[in-house]
Amino acid sequence: MTSKNYAIKISLVYFAFGVIWIFLSDTIVGLLSLNRDIIILFSVIKGWIFVSLSAFLIYIIANRYIQKLAHTNQVQQEILQSIPDLILRIDCHGKFLDYNKPANFDSYVPPNQFLGENIMDVFSRELAQQALGHIKQAISSGNIQLMEYQLPQNNQVHYFEARFVKNGDFEVMAIVRDITYKKQIEQRLELLSIKDPLTEVYNRTYFEEQILKSGRQNGKNVGILICDVDGLKLINDTLGHFSGDELLKAAAKILSSCISSPDIIARIGGDEFAILVSNPETKKMDELSKAIKMSIEKYNDTNHSLPLSLSSGWAIGFEDINSLFKEADNNMYREKMHKGLSARSAIVHAMMQALEARDYITEGHAERLEGIVANFAQKIQLSAPMLADLKLLAKFHDIGKVGIPDSILFKPGKLTSDEISVMRRHCDIGFRIAKSVPDLVPIADWILKHQEWWNGEGYPLNLAGEEIPLACRILALADAFDAMTNDRPYRKALSYQEAIDEIRKCAGTQFDPILAETFIAMLTN
Repeated sequence: MTSKNYAIKISLVYFAFGVIWIFLSDTIVGLLSLNRDIIILFSVIKGWIFVSLSAFLIYIIANRYIQKLAHTNQVQQEILQSIPDLILRIDCHGKFLDYNKPANFDSYVPPNQFLGENIMDVFSRELAQQALGHIKQAISSGNIQLMEYQLPQNNQVHYFEARFVKNGDFEVMAIVRDITYKKQIEQRLELLSIKDPLTEVYNRTYFEEQILKSGRQNGKNVGILICDVDGLKLINDTLGHFSGDELLKAAAKILSSCISSPDIIARIGGDEFAILVSNPETKKMDELSKAIKMSIEKYNDTNHSLPLSLSSGWAIGFEDINSLFKEADNNMYREKMHKGLSARSAIVHAMMQALEARDYITEGHAERLEGIVANFAQKIQLSAPMLADLKLLAKFHDIGKVGIPDSILFKPGKLTSDEISVMRRHCDIGFRIAKSVPDLVPIADWILKHQEWWNGEGYPLNLAGEEIPLACRILALADAFDAMTNDRPYRKALSYQEAIDEIRKCAGTQFDPILAETFIAMLTN
């Protein structure tokens, strides 16, 4: 109930009580037929009783109203305190009249310092005039006016939203909210919509938008340079996607360092980048290609473990942008075809170097194996080509271990079941590596099957008996003997005789029994 209604209610109650009192009291006096002096006395007493009762009734009604008003004020105050916004009362001239500031609101100027001041004296002229315009518009139209602005606070830019609401004929309530976090999220989402999250260069969507804009600039040359990371699939399949991602980030960083605004770089595919060059010339495109190649060489000089190779192609013109893009893409693939094998070979060579660097634990395991299998191949009179492939297998059979974490590869103790599953992947990884390099293609199948057992309990294909290639059965004997007779992180070396006894024990299960006896005979002789 409003204050006006309460006043009307009190007046009506007072009026009704007065009418009833006068009527009843006068009626009683008339019935009693009292003399004049008594009537005067009675009227005085009646008046005092009326005043007392009226005051009591007014007190009851007013007290109830005051209690309701106090409760309403308390609720309103609690609501105001719970609102995370700064609330200001401002008159039509921009003077600050009152405020309500939540405890956690960090204002540009403490409200108690600008209370009574004019908005022109607190904020910059441009911002103050903008706010005054919204204040006047809110008062004249009665509509809520919205204004966004930014201010420096704590060495950072903060964003605010102010809503001006008409409050009477000459005032507004300004509800001010800090929307910095909201703006940061919006900016982040906008950035994500145009940037590749992995490499932090522009994405394909943004690149295509820029291409369309360039296409509308009739008569102006546009240059497009396409780059493709060579051997990325091989790296992802063998070393894992983390290694591939690191290579992509390195490529993006190198390409970004070779261009300047307004040229843009974007990742337009899994392993493909594109550079849009404004106002290009043949000389400029050639220089850009050379700069990229020099940067890659410089990168590879300090990153021997995983070399980076990019194939690139470019095209310039002002004709149809799609045709230009296709021409650049074709030129890139032409270069990729020329250097594809050498790039993959360089990656495999780097993997072998990484494997050799790890081999310090086993003190030249691959070299010893080459000697053992060469001696055994001569004993069983294998052909020279077969001997050459066997020596190659002895050297590269464990190349797949470059994709196995060191924490598993050199764990000084038993592997868990999950770790064993990861370790057994090295056969498949090695097979994929070998299939990508012409020199290793002849032994790729042997690399896949070199952990098979005679009784079919090996891995990864569970082959048994003579299903297992001869080269793999020979390597199994040589590999086991060398492993047993040299120290490993989880045990000391066995003696030659202990190793021979173990091979004899496992003949027919792990090893080909006939080859095992011949191998033991070679060792004893």
